[in-house]
Amino acid sequence: MAASAVVTCPECEKKFKPKTDVQGKKIKCPFCTKPFVVPAAAEAKDTKSTSVKAADAKVDPQPQPVRSEYDADPDPYGVKNVELVPRCPNCTHEMENEHAIICLECGYNTLTRQWGKTEKTIGISLQQHLKYLGPALGSAFFSFVFLIGMLINAIYVPYWVAGDTWIVMFDTEALRMWSTIILLGVIWGAGIFCFKKFIEKPKPDEVVVE
Repeated sequence: MAASAVVTCPECEKKFKPKTDVQGKKIKCPFCTKPFVVPAAAEAKDTKSTSVKAADAKVDPQPQPVRSEYDADPDPYGVKNVELVPRCPNCTHEMENEHAIICLECGYNTLTRQWGKTEKTIGISLQQHLKYLGPALGSAFFSFVFLIGMLINAIYVPYWVAGDTWIVMFDTEALRMWSTIILLGVIWGAGIFCFKKFIEKPKPDEVVVE
């Protein structure tokens, strides 16, 4: 005969120990005389484990420690993922790269802390362009004329000075040499001038409007 266990009355919640094994049977409480069915051992065990789990669930978790005002705020603005890109300190526009100095949006210089100077310009007209290239065109024309003069000097001057003319008083060879040197110098200077106008800077400066 199995030993009886302590039974708890569901009405008055008083405990007593029956003389016989009454698990799974209907009995009366000796205190309040209310009948009830004594649960079996497995049911009692399940009920006990359920009550223990419920009690554990009701236990309040350990409270978080109070933060001090000197503690670092782990998330001050509630932002979790921030793309760290270089931005202009003036307009907050994204910079071209981390080594960029001038903001392409507002022209702010991150080194000098100043804004770039902007100017309004007027386009160059055809008349202004021709006026700018006019001296170079003239130099090219006169260089061509001087080149023709050198050929004439080399071919026809000996015939002109032959005979009884006033040019005979000059040394013909010296005259040809110096005239050739002068013409070559003029052509050289004109060539440099044309190179600067046509190659280095073929357009005039734009007109700035204040």
